[in-house]
Amino acid sequence: MRLWKQVLAVGILGVAAVETVGCRPAKKPQSKGKKPVRVEVVAAERGRLVESLETTGDVVAMNMVMLQATVEGPIAFCPWREGDRVEKAGQKLIEINRPLYRLEVAATEAALAVAKAKLADLKAGARPEVIAQARETVLQLEDCTNFAKADLGRIGALVKSGSLSAESVEKARVSYVKCQTQLRSANKQVAMLEAGPTATEVAVQKAAVDEAVVKVALARAKLDECLLKAPFAGVITQVLVRPGDLATPRASLLKMMDTSSLVVRAGLPESCAASIRKGGEATVHLDAYPGRTFKARIERVHPRLEWDSRTRFIEARVTDPIQLIPRMFARLSVQGRVAEDAVTVPDAAIVTTPRGQKVVFVVSENKASMRKVSVGLEQGGRVQIIEGVQAGEKVVVAGNLNLKDGADIKLAPPTKGAAGGSASGGKGE
Repeated sequence: MRLWKQVLAVGILGVAAVETVGCRPAKKPQSKGKKPVRVEVVAAERGRLVESLETTGDVVAMNMVMLQATVEGPIAFCPWREGDRVEKAGQKLIEINRPLYRLEVAATEAALAVAKAKLADLKAGARPEVIAQARETVLQLEDCTNFAKADLGRIGALVKSGSLSAESVEKARVSYVKCQTQLRSANKQVAMLEAGPTATEVAVQKAAVDEAVVKVALARAKLDECLLKAPFAGVITQVLVRPGDLATPRASLLKMMDTSSLVVRAGLPESCAASIRKGGEATVHLDAYPGRTFKARIERVHPRLEWDSRTRFIEARVTDPIQLIPRMFARLSVQGRVAEDAVTVPDAAIVTTPRGQKVVFVVSENKASMRKVSVGLEQGGRVQIIEGVQAGEKVVVAGNLNLKDGADIKLAPPTKGAAGGSASGGKGE
């Protein structure tokens, strides 16, 4: 009985305890207002931004030539090795041995000398002794004619008297006519010698001289094909023959380049191809010169895009003193578009929404206002705002990642680098 009473007493106490707890009123949660989000802000500024286009390229020589043979023959002269420097244009590089061409030159030069001597004699006219001899001939023929005339008269008188036959008169008349003809011819010869050569004779001889000159030039041109000269000063990059080798037409013999024509050639994408201009500034980094930056200037902009890569090639000349080697790898930074007096903000102020829109939070009266913006150029951690923000307005650069439009904000002291856009955005507290 005692044990039963104890159990009953414990049960009554437990029921009483449960009823007491169940009758207490529930405790209501206390409501709290949202805390302001701590953010860092900077003012939008006006400034000059220069677009920097990064690309890669190679050092190439724009003036490079491969010398080829145009005649066949053994190589007589070729002392060059790769790396040898050619000091001036026109310097002898390679000679092909062709004795036949040299003999042709000698023969045509001799013929030219003969033609020139004849022309000189023709222009000088007849020598005085020749003219004197011609005049003496005229005197002799005059005497002969006078004698023949007198003899004809004497024979004619004898024929009339019957002492001679009529045939004798005919013979005397023929002799007289012959002397007259020879006398007229001699007089004409004297006149021609004294007058000198005619214009036609001089022109004909001049044409003969011109023909001889052309033949000499033709022979020398054939001989010059055996001698290969440097088209410019430069460096020998490849030698393909040695003395004694047989050269054949169109065979490659030697390759050289102009070291002053070395440039950095690189391609720029189509998106920025239209903004590149000749004379623009650039900087070059070369793996062969680690840690150094060289100034360059755009010297040529190709007029078209490449079909395969859709890039536009440019050629930049390094203006700093440096030894360039063809095929060096180069990293090129090219000046693109320039925005004068642009509204700029740090790049940390730009937030990209899930839909891909770019927004900026502008602070006014301790509230954040979200604005859609259009951006332009970027340089040194600052971004050009084309539309959406005015100069002087304060924009959030830290604490803007989870910030909502119209949220209350609390300004925090700016961290180092916030004004330049290097500070990263944080979550609101």
